[in-house]
Amino acid sequence: MYCRVKSCLLPKGFFRYVLPHVAAPGREVVFFPYWRYRGTRFSCIDNEIRHQFVDVTHQAVESPYFPASMGLRAQAMRLAFIPLNTSGRFLAPTLSLKDILIAQELRYKTATASQREYHHSHVGEVLSLIYSPFYIEAKVVDAILNRSVSGPIPDSFMNTLPKSCPPDWRIQFLSALCPSCGWDLSGERNAIVLTCTNCNSAWQPVGGSLKPVPVGFLLDDNADIFLPFWRIKADVSGIPLSSYADLVHLANLPRVIQKGWDQVEFRFWSLAFKLSPKAFLSLSIRMNLTQPQEEPNFGNPPGPFYPTTLSVAEAVDTLKTSLAGMMKPVETGFAKLPQIHIKALRFVLVYVPFRSGQHEWLHPGYNIAINKNMLSLTDR
Repeated sequence: MYCRVKSCLLPKGFFRYVLPHVAAPGREVVFFPYWRYRGTRFSCIDNEIRHQFVDVTHQAVESPYFPASMGLRAQAMRLAFIPLNTSGRFLAPTLSLKDILIAQELRYKTATASQREYHHSHVGEVLSLIYSPFYIEAKVVDAILNRSVSGPIPDSFMNTLPKSCPPDWRIQFLSALCPSCGWDLSGERNAIVLTCTNCNSAWQPVGGSLKPVPVGFLLDDNADIFLPFWRIKADVSGIPLSSYADLVHLANLPRVIQKGWDQVEFRFWSLAFKLSPKAFLSLSIRMNLTQPQEEPNFGNPPGPFYPTTLSVAEAVDTLKTSLAGMMKPVETGFAKLPQIHIKALRFVLVYVPFRSGQHEWLHPGYNIAINKNMLSLTDR
């Protein structure tokens, strides 16, 4: 309230949280770590694209005396950053998040072993480490419910636990000031791209500093809102896909190829905001098939715009899944997926104008409608 400057919160690697406890004063609290992974998994199986929302927690220290996961606590309880003066013993993770994700993939593939998976991707990944409080008596006791969670423990139990680590995980505060002109940057609480209304630029926090983001918008004088999309130029190997004519062949579109279409450059369009999995995939495919050809105007849009909440790196991860949704016929298209490789070359954040309907955001020219409730429930 003194400097009146907004700040970006940047963790070192990932955010670390702790759950509150009600252990009696004087007890030594043992904070046991759990990895949490949250996101949507898309998989191309047989002749369809399936999606599955994943929100799992798993022990970051292998132990038969502590619960294997946190259950619903990560979703139901309030997570707090770890204060520096928190007393207790914080156990250092001995299992990496990569180990947990590999195990998760193995379980998924075992469950679908009778079906062939051609490709999979993840969207909206959120990775974090959560410390859950316990204390030790004759058994391991949950310090949230004061209830035992294990059988009798050996006398040497405490010595078998991994070394503790001090809770010195400081959150870095990055001033939201435009590096170009020094003006205040604007952005929603969950935005990953901040905008400057003074010099009309966009910036993204990366590695402890603000990096410029190429940004533009498509103009519509009747627009009520602008939604962000990543327009990505990529090199595609394994199939011919460099022009609009190639797209017509690939997607088996009911159009007669016109002269010059082989000179119209194909570019991927991917959402830069979160939607429900089904709507996300449907809108991505629709935008890629539409292939807007207007060159965007430089800078931020002249009207209200929705925050960018999906990074370009995540967008690149979904390109092959969107491509799979465009390929017709599906049977032969999916069979080609393992041989297809997509390398992103350059990108620009493009704000696309939409008009307000009774219940949807509409783009008549692209024949696209997005339910307003989807945006308010997904990203807010």
